[in-house]
Amino acid sequence: MEKPTEISSAKMFDGYNKRYKHYSPTLGCSMTFHIYFPPSSSPSHKFPVLYWLSGLTCTDENFIAKSGAQRVASSEGVALISPDTSPRGLNVEGESDSWDFGVGAGFYLNATQEKWKNWLMYDYIVKELPLLLSENFPQLDTSRASIFGHSMGGHGALTIYLKNLDKYKVANYNFHLSELENLRF
Repeated sequence: MEKPTEISSAKMFDGYNKRYKHYSPTLGCSMTFHIYFPPSSSPSHKFPVLYWLSGLTCTDENFIAKSGAQRVASSEGVALISPDTSPRGLNVEGESDSWDFGVGAGFYLNATQEKWKNWLMYDYIVKELPLLLSENFPQLDTSRASIFGHSMGGHGALTIYLKNLDKYKVANYNFHLSELENLRF
């Protein structure tokens, strides 16, 4: 698996917020994600990880830029992982025709239609990303992981957690079931 390339870094709350890019064999395209590394007094310290799944039309940057969660992550010694919400740049016909389907709307599920064969966000979040993190960031303890999200990401966090009780310690989600009736699946 290709090593991620750091594309930005900023000091925040005595830790570092870093953005990375890598090629995803699961999705067949380049993907970006953020990691907030809290401060550590020891280079051998391993941080538990908290995956944040963003909602419709978001990227890996929304939560990191707007939430201020780094302050709490810093004080609690937890690494925040914020991946992008879908594959991008694949030029699949119709991928950008609607705000609620395609680019920015991966729903953290695996697509079943051939046209959308690269939309395997469930496999990316549950399998590829944790392996990539454990192989490239020794300061992260991916065996101590929790998952949370908002809207589409809240739905993703809940369904991923329920299918993988052995992988995540806690799930927290925020989505409205009434929203689901208005979405086209």
